Amino acid sequence: MDPGFRQGSAEKIDPYRGRHQLLTGLRPALPLLFSALAFAMATLSPGVASAQQPEFYEVPFAPGQWSIGRPLDASHFRYCVDERDPDWEVAAAIADAIAAGLLLEPQQYVIESGIVREDITRIYQTLLEHCDVQLGFKLIPEGLPEWVIATRPYYEAQYVFVATDPAIQTLRDLAPSRPIAATMGTSAHLQLFTYASTLAPEERWPVFPMGTNELSIASLLNGTVDLALVWAPSLWAEQRGNPELAEIHLVDPSPLRPSSLGVGGLLLAENTYLRTAIDDAIAALTADGTIGAILEEYDFAAAPTR
Repeated sequence: MDPGFRQGSAEKIDPYRGRHQLLTGLRPALPLLFSALAFAMATLSPGVASAQQPEFYEVPFAPGQWSIGRPLDASHFRYCVDERDPDWEVAAAIADAIAAGLLLEPQQYVIESGIVREDITRIYQTLLEHCDVQLGFKLIPEGLPEWVIATRPYYEAQYVFVATDPAIQTLRDLAPSRPIAATMGTSAHLQLFTYASTLAPEERWPVFPMGTNELSIASLLNGTVDLALVWAPSLWAEQRGNPELAEIHLVDPSPLRPSSLGVGGLLLAENTYLRTAIDDAIAALTADGTIGAILEEYDFAAAPTR
């Protein structure tokens, strides 16, 4: 997804029961507590309050969300991976390593769906019901709603140009008027479109926006376009199961700069403590070479984040 919003079981408790017990214990101090709270709310500006926590109306609503509690067993690292993501097996291996680093037992939930892209409410419900963190999201700067937080990236991958014609080794080698397929809505697509727009009309390449990386690759194979701009992990996944892609080769993006993004996980905004623990684990697994070894084991088209 780009950020492509898409997407086990644990015993749940009544989310209100613990709150009732807490208020019962604090009842003698409630007048003082409410006075302090009123003073704090009166002195806080609206900007400060909204920066600390998302407004209620900004958070999606999931059916039955009020009946979803927290798991009783805190010894598990509950994570989700999505089979629609090209890297889901790699992400699962990294999540298992994170769990080991946190001395927790990994508990995997695999999301299965025929929908190409998931709506935001479904992601919210998945995080509520099945996992503490969902892996496989491109970490686009300023691209997240306030009700989620992102981990640090566990790898970085590029958008790459690919061709079947061996004469095309760099973007400059592509003759003017020859078409390029680009997965639309990506930072790489925007960079290519902007650059092509600066060229004289007779020197431009037509850029055909495609809905998915798979469509971009298919357009290259069937001869509709001479070049395709795709997410490298998606190309990797397609090449694993399609022998026709053996003839595809990478093309140097010059005169454009390589376009890359980090990939990490998403958590609900209140899970800041867990996010910090995951970030520390990712940093340690990067430093000791564990994540690099996982990427190498899968011959995966990415590199550990420096």
